[in-house]
Amino acid sequence: MSGNKQIKSALISVFHKEHLDEIVSLLDKQGVALYSTGGTQTFLESQGCKVTAVEDITSYPSILGGRVKTLHPKVFGGILSRRDNVSDKSQMTEYDIPEIDLVIVDLYPFEETVSSGASEQDIIEKIDIGGISLIRAAAKNFKDVVIVSSQKQYKKLHALLQEKNGETSLEDRKEFAREAFNISSHYDSAIFNYFAGDDVASEKINLTDGTVLRYGENPHQKATNYVYNNTKQAVTLAQSRVLQGKQLSYNNMLDADAAWKSASDAFHSVSGIQNKTAVAVVKHLNPCGLAVSDSPMKSLELAWAGDPVSAFGGILCFTSEVDGAIAEWLSKKFIEIIIAPSYSQEAQEILAKKKNLRVLETPVKPEFTGEKMYRSINGAILVQDEDEGLDTEYKSVTKTQFSETQFDLAKFGTQACKYLKSNSIALVSENADGSYWLTGAGMGQPNRLDSLRWLTIPRFNQKEGVNLQKAVLISDAFFPFRDSVEVAHEYGISYIVQPGGSIRDEEVIEACNEFDIAMVFTGRRHFKH
Repeated sequence: MSGNKQIKSALISVFHKEHLDEIVSLLDKQGVALYSTGGTQTFLESQGCKVTAVEDITSYPSILGGRVKTLHPKVFGGILSRRDNVSDKSQMTEYDIPEIDLVIVDLYPFEETVSSGASEQDIIEKIDIGGISLIRAAAKNFKDVVIVSSQKQYKKLHALLQEKNGETSLEDRKEFAREAFNISSHYDSAIFNYFAGDDVASEKINLTDGTVLRYGENPHQKATNYVYNNTKQAVTLAQSRVLQGKQLSYNNMLDADAAWKSASDAFHSVSGIQNKTAVAVVKHLNPCGLAVSDSPMKSLELAWAGDPVSAFGGILCFTSEVDGAIAEWLSKKFIEIIIAPSYSQEAQEILAKKKNLRVLETPVKPEFTGEKMYRSINGAILVQDEDEGLDTEYKSVTKTQFSETQFDLAKFGTQACKYLKSNSIALVSENADGSYWLTGAGMGQPNRLDSLRWLTIPRFNQKEGVNLQKAVLISDAFFPFRDSVEVAHEYGISYIVQPGGSIRDEEVIEACNEFDIAMVFTGRRHFKH
């Protein structure tokens, strides 16, 4: 076949040496001349391979603490020379430069070093210079050279060497080059993002290892899942360990993210409960159930009771281990996904009977992650900070005041309301045993009056034994008029939390005082579109 070339020589210089032994053993058997340096050379020799040191080619030692090893014309000339170019061939002979047909190199673990919290000096030392240069050079000259730029390609290379007895086609080499430029661009973007910090003028988004999904929000829409590495965030939902179940869909992933975030933030918002567990039940991105208590089972039962109709086919997230009793309880329900930090062996055995149920294992989300949110509009991408952190200012603005206990309940409620689609209203209650739960929710309405009157209150009134007068009502944004206060009073609401900031704040405060309603301002709006 036209374009086929035999690998006769290879330069190998890698940071990670795991699983390299099979490759070099096969290259050695096929009579390929091996060039290497430093720790990689030592490794190859330990495998019984004959190796020529790069220093013997360049007549120059590794200098500057290893910062300069392969950056030399005799190395890059051997990679970049065009085999069918007469002038190149002449110069290769003149300067005694050996041709290099295969380059195996990987990059210093820059992203991992940043994520580990290492010092800036350690991070800078993990910016690869020689490796990235070798990758680009070999990928550029794919007509003559094979470039292997990641451990993930070892298996592919090994199979190719065996199948074709050390020969490669132009198509093979071009595919390796494509993968190499993907790796190099990703690496450079990670370095740029580290130096850019919070600079908003430029944004580099690394989308690699895409997985094609069954479809998007609807069957006629195509969708792909890309996992990107946020060097500021050690824990992400995308890194969850999938223990069982069918493939996650586009909608599943969005709902799982909402469940993980709402359960985690509810967990962080409550400080007065020992050995607490938060449980969220999410449907179409909205928490239809949310609870925090001193018992995983109690939190589950309260979260489910928040809206048992909507919970059917929902996504559940726990902030503590799922044990056998919980798994048995869940086995009698139709659920799409369960998320938890861990599962007991008994729980795994029970859940395994539901083959289609997705079971994800991931830690609780930290209170702050530094996550960015990306959304596209026609012709542009919008980027904003994640709405993270707990509201810390609860300013009383009415004659009637919140009690200390109701302030704690309000903090939980604010997190519950934050994850409801705007315009949203949440009602939260405290039980006699000190547990908190979402007892009413209205969301996704063009005005908050409808969210309150037609969604939040009717759902609350379905719950027996819950005292509406002791519940706390939370609004994601300010009340533009006093009408919402009037409706709240009509149904016996006595406590309201809202951000404030309306030009009619005084009218709203006056209405609360008129009805003996306690109200606090948080100073933070939580719109969610």
